[in-house]
Amino acid sequence: MNKRTLTILFLTISMLLALAACGKNNNTGNSSSASGGDQGETASKEVTVNIGVQHAVHPLVLAQQQKWFEDEFAKHNAKVNWVDIPGGPAQFDAILTNRLDLAVTGNTGVITGQISDIPFKEIAVGSTGSKNVGLLLPKDSTITELSALKGKKIAVAKATAAYDILFRLLDKAGLTAKDVEIIQLNADEAKAAFVSGSVDAWGIGEPYLSTAVVDEGAKVLGDGSTLNYISPAFHIARTKFADEHPELVVAYLKVLQTTLQWQTEHLDEAVKIYSEGTKLNPDVVKSVISNVQFATVPVSDDFVKSQSELNEFLVKEKAVNKSVDVSKVVDNTFINQALEELKNDKS
Repeated sequence: MNKRTLTILFLTISMLLALAACGKNNNTGNSSSASGGDQGETASKEVTVNIGVQHAVHPLVLAQQQKWFEDEFAKHNAKVNWVDIPGGPAQFDAILTNRLDLAVTGNTGVITGQISDIPFKEIAVGSTGSKNVGLLLPKDSTITELSALKGKKIAVAKATAAYDILFRLLDKAGLTAKDVEIIQLNADEAKAAFVSGSVDAWGIGEPYLSTAVVDEGAKVLGDGSTLNYISPAFHIARTKFADEHPELVVAYLKVLQTTLQWQTEHLDEAVKIYSEGTKLNPDVVKSVISNVQFATVPVSDDFVKSQSELNEFLVKEKAVNKSVDVSKVVDNTFINQALEELKNDKS
């Protein structure tokens, strides 16, 4: 076999091998294209959504118990991983470490989270209550006016909605923090101190507030309604998760709004479910629902203004160390789309 023949044979074999490789690649491509190609494979991969939950009375908890999130997310090839986590700093630490994608938190939490440069979006207002945070007195307390708090011991957790309300109530009475003895305790510690009589008053939110009032006869000396002031909660999303899976953020909000509507229309049944799940007295549950005023609505300019004022208040009281532009974390895209889709579903 001469050199020319060997060359032709070599080239022929090389071409056949190349064609075989192309055929193999084309077969793979056809298989992928059946599910949308490479992008389809990525899209079809099941997504796990990490949702923060607390042992509390909230539409999110009701939807969890009824598995309504699981039903909705299944339409998007996603599943739920429930993350039992307390509010505030723990939530934002979990967001920072990619362990939490969606949650609901208080009005001070979103400010401290933003100050700490946590990558999150404020995607909707979760409640609009004015009686959900207040200042409690023991049932046998003789105090009847805010001004009588002078010289008294008051339990409260720093940089919380209760801390905010407490200082506003003191200001209304013409008092300052120097006129009282503030004992900084978390909710469970404060409850023990309050029950034992170690403190004279307790700044706290739900469900502790209603539990103390309904079950223990505590008295509300003042709350947001005393000040014509609300202490809202906000739904938040981890920024990268929201950017990569906007349809799941919309689905999350749709479930919440649908659950809230169901709760309104089936209040007695909802109270029973909450009571069984949280072990709270049904009357406590009803009180919480009434005081909190749950909602699933866009973050309006009024909420942004109120949050800005709260930020400045916390800076003034040295509860936080700097001011931020609270509007920077607001993104109403998801809630607007969720409400529009729900509207279209009804029509």
